[in-house]
Amino acid sequence: MKQYISGFISGVIAGIINCLFLLWAKDLEITVYISTLITWVVIGILISSVDFKLNSVFKGIIVSLLISLPSLVYTLSNSIFGAVWTIITTIMVGAFIGYIVEFVNKKR
Repeated sequence: MKQYISGFISGVIAGIINCLFLLWAKDLEITVYISTLITWVVIGILISSVDFKLNSVFKGIIVSLLISLPSLVYTLSNSIFGAVWTIITTIMVGAFIGYIVEFVNKKR
């Protein structure tokens, strides 16, 4: 159960970080921020529950990229810069969640 809680909390932190990045974008509706937060909470829970036989950082990157693909396609249709930025933040924050979840689970 502890791994799911660590995944949830890491997802909330990652969602807040990504929402802060979105503050630089102009004319975004509140639903974009809510969607981003929910997506990262789900990604955090999934990273904590997936049992890939990989390094935790790579596991976080793979899961976060797979979950972010649909929004990435939409972002790419609007802005190439936005899509590149989405890929970079997804890789960084996914790796962060993977590392944190593994770190917390090893401490128990």
